[in-house]
Amino acid sequence: MKKFFPIAYVLLVVLGAVWGSSFILIKRGLDTFSPLHIGAYRMFAAGIVLLPIFLIWLPKAKRSNFKWFILSGLFGNALPAVMFSIAQTQLSSSVTGALNSLTPMFALLVGVIVYKIPLDRSKILGVVIGLSGALALILLGNNAQYKADFMYALLVILAALFYGINVNLIKEKFAESKPMVIAAFPIVFMAIPSFFILLFTGFFEQVSFEGKALESLGAISLLAVFGTALSLIAFNHLIQITNAVFASLTTYIIPIVALMWGVMDGESLNVFQISGMGLILLGVILVRMNQKK
Repeated sequence: MKKFFPIAYVLLVVLGAVWGSSFILIKRGLDTFSPLHIGAYRMFAAGIVLLPIFLIWLPKAKRSNFKWFILSGLFGNALPAVMFSIAQTQLSSSVTGALNSLTPMFALLVGVIVYKIPLDRSKILGVVIGLSGALALILLGNNAQYKADFMYALLVILAALFYGINVNLIKEKFAESKPMVIAAFPIVFMAIPSFFILLFTGFFEQVSFEGKALESLGAISLLAVFGTALSLIAFNHLIQITNAVFASLTTYIIPIVALMWGVMDGESLNVFQISGMGLILLGVILVRMNQKK
């Protein structure tokens, strides 16, 4: 692997740890708030953090890109934020984190179908193996508390597909845009409707600074600020100082961190589910093979 500055490796590990911790934070948020509230608050709070960047770059932004920023915000942020939260009302954080690792495969498939990206045998094999691992996770759970409900698991898979669509959208529409713009504009555009969702669905009446409600609010605030706003800035900076292939190594760290949090939180997995996680990671490795800078 090409050598990079030490800060690149620090950012890589920190990003993997932050995104891998997102699932346990969602779980804590669900102790008090609904999935819709968690997703909307995540967009609203992250939008506030990124608002200064948005305002700085707004005069220079191409108005023709606004519709693509909105689509990117929907597919890459808002919809997955709600879908992950809904899914985790039934799924363990470790299983959700593993299924999220399907994103690179869906990014590849969307690229092949829409943009006619060539597909070699190793990538085909990687997709097949990865999807087989996902099926193992979904169908072979035996713990009643954490058994993966098929429909909820499909929500995570659909969210991973949306991430894959967004990856290709960014490549196609924002190739000449600044990384800060790509990070800030979609989130801020999603923050506006998210505020009204929170306002008219009773979120602010539920906010409390005592007991478990405070813990839940703290969890989703960490999720919004670090898991969404600051991590997007850090990830774009990581790509700038390295390359997309190096930055994509977060894919391998996220499910490991999610699994560690799940185990510490008392979640249990059987050997088939652990094997399914291994198959997903193997599939991702094959999909990433020979990937160009």
